Amino acid sequence: MTAADPAMLAIDAHGGDHGVVVTVPAAVAALRTDTRLQAVLVGREPEIRQALASCRQAPSDRIQIRHAEDILPMDAGPATALRRGRKSSMWLALQMVADGSAGACVSGGGTGALMALGVKQVGLLPGLQRPALMAWVPLPHCRTAMLDLGANLHVSARQLVQFAVMGAVTAETADRVENPRVGLLNVGHEDGKGHEAVREAHAALKELRLNYVGFVEGHDIYSGNVDVAVCDGFSGNLILKASEGLARMLVNEFRNALSSSLASRLGALLAGPAIRRALAPLDPAEHNGAPLLGLKRVVVKSHGGADCRAMTRAILEAGREARRGVPDRIEASMQAFQLETEA
Repeated sequence: MTAADPAMLAIDAHGGDHGVVVTVPAAVAALRTDTRLQAVLVGREPEIRQALASCRQAPSDRIQIRHAEDILPMDAGPATALRRGRKSSMWLALQMVADGSAGACVSGGGTGALMALGVKQVGLLPGLQRPALMAWVPLPHCRTAMLDLGANLHVSARQLVQFAVMGAVTAETADRVENPRVGLLNVGHEDGKGHEAVREAHAALKELRLNYVGFVEGHDIYSGNVDVAVCDGFSGNLILKASEGLARMLVNEFRNALSSSLASRLGALLAGPAIRRALAPLDPAEHNGAPLLGLKRVVVKSHGGADCRAMTRAILEAGREARRGVPDRIEASMQAFQLETEA
């Protein structure tokens, strides 16, 4: 598949807190933005059709519906998803990716369920031990990719090394970052800092042909000094959620300050456009869509609470990664670096 080829996406229409109220108009918006995209909305057909009827200028020639009887609840764990999810919208959307009828899947469903079903149906790339969620941390003038974001709370040194390779390949392939700088998150920059797994991964990464810059601390993620930050899923999820909360707080504080007095409101009329431009890159909705790296095909996780604009970004991200063949590039790099799973 090339950048000019159409991409068929399977969208879990009931994934996320808001279901079809968000996913259907988001799919329509994504298809109108990128005319190369096609979508299969997977879920309860009557609800999907009702939501489509409310959308203006829906490109009906590029939208299909696949009926699913069930919906996995947002709190469904991996065991529940594997045992009871066979008729769910998430299961059937992933099945389309597994059998090749769709090039990517997008879901806002639970992370544990999506990872378990993704591994079972789509499968892991050869040599990989675990998939990892990656997302972009918004910065004013650039972006830092971070993984893992919650798919793996406890990781080994080998898995951290594999995450680093996957993150670098994705940054270079999907986001066109030339020779991305990769850092390993730690409590300090010195070689002796951190627990054993981090130190072991640090030593292994220095031997690879990556642009590995060494240990980085939390503040380095926001400095623009690193393009890919690697960590375990527990730390990554905390950092991402804190970043999103801070960004929302800053935006709200600016709004409150600019409306606090007559003089502030007058100043806002003059400075408002410049302030909005400055704050726009920090909006988490502009960076929604975390690929589940390490699977044989593209699977993108949307934030469960995403609104229409954020879900649209996740769908566009899935189309971009499918066209650029991110999983194939990751597999080739794993083979080149000889990062096979130990027996």
